Amino acid sequence: MSQKVKIFFPLQQKQVFIEKGATVATACASAGFPLDLVCGGKGKCGKCSVEIERNGLRETTLACQEKVYSELKVFLRENQIKKTIKVLTENTSSECVFNPSLKKVYIDKKSLDMPIGFGIWESIIQHLDFKVETPSLSLAQRLAFLQNNEDVHGMTLIFYNEQLIAIEKDNTVDKLYGFAIDIGTTTVAAYLYNLANGERIGVYSALNGQIAEGADIITRIVACINRPDGLNVLQNEIIETINSLLREAVTEQKIDKQHIYAMALCGNSAMQHLFLGLYPESLGKAPFVSVVKSDMTVKAEQLGLDMNTEGIVHFLPLIGGFVGADTTAVLLSLLELGKDCDEKRLIIDLGTNGEIVVGNRSKMLAASTAAGPALEGAGIKFGMRGTNGAIERVNLCNGKIELKIIMDEKPQGICGSGLIDVIAEMLKVGIINENGRLLKREEYLAKCLPLYRGLADYLTEVDGISVFILVPAEKTQHGKDIYISQKDIRAVQLAKGAIYTGCMLLLKEYGISGKELKEILIAGAFGNYIDVKKGQYIGLLPSFEGVPVRSIGNAAGAGVQRFLLSREIQNQTADLIKNISHIELALNPDFRDEYFKNVNFPKHKPEDC
Repeated sequence: MSQKVKIFFPLQQKQVFIEKGATVATACASAGFPLDLVCGGKGKCGKCSVEIERNGLRETTLACQEKVYSELKVFLRENQIKKTIKVLTENTSSECVFNPSLKKVYIDKKSLDMPIGFGIWESIIQHLDFKVETPSLSLAQRLAFLQNNEDVHGMTLIFYNEQLIAIEKDNTVDKLYGFAIDIGTTTVAAYLYNLANGERIGVYSALNGQIAEGADIITRIVACINRPDGLNVLQNEIIETINSLLREAVTEQKIDKQHIYAMALCGNSAMQHLFLGLYPESLGKAPFVSVVKSDMTVKAEQLGLDMNTEGIVHFLPLIGGFVGADTTAVLLSLLELGKDCDEKRLIIDLGTNGEIVVGNRSKMLAASTAAGPALEGAGIKFGMRGTNGAIERVNLCNGKIELKIIMDEKPQGICGSGLIDVIAEMLKVGIINENGRLLKREEYLAKCLPLYRGLADYLTEVDGISVFILVPAEKTQHGKDIYISQKDIRAVQLAKGAIYTGCMLLLKEYGISGKELKEILIAGAFGNYIDVKKGQYIGLLPSFEGVPVRSIGNAAGAGVQRFLLSREIQNQTADLIKNISHIELALNPDFRDEYFKNVNFPKHKPEDC
């Protein structure tokens, strides 16, 4: 029998019991305080540093590395547990015809015409304007009970398409709710709808609880393989994340969870596996196959979701490899019913995992690139998510550093948009060259334009590595210099090289040039917050003369909402998937050469402010 030890959180007045040998990070997650394991729990990023007390002695340790064998106290600071993270929920999707698969029909018992020898169900069918299947045994039993109960005046039938899924007593047709949920690797966005009239009545978001097990999908897949309980833990974490949003919505909107009968979800291939409890080992190694690529429909009770147990949970279909249902949802957000658009677009979904699609409705190619983690903080010394204290904008002008900090707090790190900004600005003023080399102070002073000389004061070395200081220690939350190092620049180069190469190879595979595109669309949270022009300046995003670039926000969230609200959209999803071919970029013979070429930055002359 396994032994458990008590972990106490004095500042939060909470305690939990965890298995001996588990990490402090696991204890924090169990207590409801998941830490950002940006490096995947490898002990490299230092973002999970916490103060603990054991046997009366206090020390600072990395929560992802510190294993627990006896009782201890964990002192979590406010900024470690209370964060206002930027979760993108808005989008630019067009409207769709409101016609959900879920509907309620009220039957007044007095209206039923039942001649001798006729059936109750057959009488009900005569009141419906659509064909229905014969009810299950349990529903037939409930029908018999309600029909013969003199205190019940009528019944509300709940249908999913042509299938009867539940029966409620009396008239509840105005109480019908559904959720559309976008499960991101980092964040989860949930949209609550009144399916009786199509009104969106609430938007809710949270960090994906799985971040306690690692920032990227590969780390989570490996956890499932290496830990006997890995899959169960990761599934429980995402289910609990969603349940917390359900509970928040029910409380805020003052609705009964028993009236929530529908949930449509999208997410990348790994998120689909972990949500449904599908062992993901085959997805984590060549040839990267999913357990089920098609759409999946299950009852809510099978997953332990905090809604009506008979509710229908529909996970959108995957495209292939790591190109998942989130990309399907992005395409659904752009789908114009009744139109066959010949214009070709390049769509780039920049998140923790990057997906790329090129083509039109009749033919599309799709691929994925493992570039997001670096751009969202993994492998970056002071990288962090877009939350309190993150540097989100950087401008280098007149020899000075201008910063914008989320929530206007003292800075503690730099998020993805700030990272792209600072790399572009450093390239613009010549602090780094096209090879990505960070110049030393004396070298920069000898080459820079006079108006940039003041920036040389921020060039120094830390542990023998060249760095550019953004914020001195006395102005930060943690009392340490915040800087961009040569190593950080290399990490960005590798990430941006993968995305740019993916775009160009997919265009080549499709047989068109970039100038033939109608437009380039940038989807996803990271893509929404970055400065697109700076992204193009460093070669993260392609740039073609005459081809506009626009952000479409959380297009995955928009697509999954349209799927929830429209049977027409649902019916066209299968046809859309048939026209998409998945391309494994790593198998392209030109990938290696193109990738290493695109790791370098484009050549630019130093610019004025």
